[in-house]
Amino acid sequence: MTIEESIPMRLRRAYLTMHRVAQAHFARFDVTADQFVLLSLLAEEDGITQSELANRMVSDANTVTAMLKLLEQREYIRRVRCKIDGRARRVHLTAAGRRLATKLIRSSEKLRLSIENAVTPAERKTFDASLDLIVDVVTAKDNEEKKAG
Repeated sequence: MTIEESIPMRLRRAYLTMHRVAQAHFARFDVTADQFVLLSLLAEEDGITQSELANRMVSDANTVTAMLKLLEQREYIRRVRCKIDGRARRVHLTAAGRRLATKLIRSSEKLRLSIENAVTPAERKTFDASLDLIVDVVTAKDNEEKKAG
């Protein structure tokens, strides 16, 4: 098997292709694909902490913080100190942010459905399990290497 035929390269090709197409789509709205993900997650559950948002986005905290600062400047989100943990900040959509998230979700529905429909319902459970297993294997390997030092 060549490197190009390997699972890591196939995953890379699929992700980068989806990301490139999404970037072009969302550029029309003056947002990035990552900002779309952030706004969409907040549309599903408003008021989560920045760290929870970073975890759900599978992104590092610094990248999420930079996006939040930009979206806050544009008045799409607001951040408030968490009443339970004063070190944490909870992120909320503003009215303008909620309108934008709704517009972005609607505009990208065909693209998202075409990706979802690329795998048949019968294949979906196996496909999802395979992707989850890849994450688990890579994470375990990374943790082993960190311990070995």
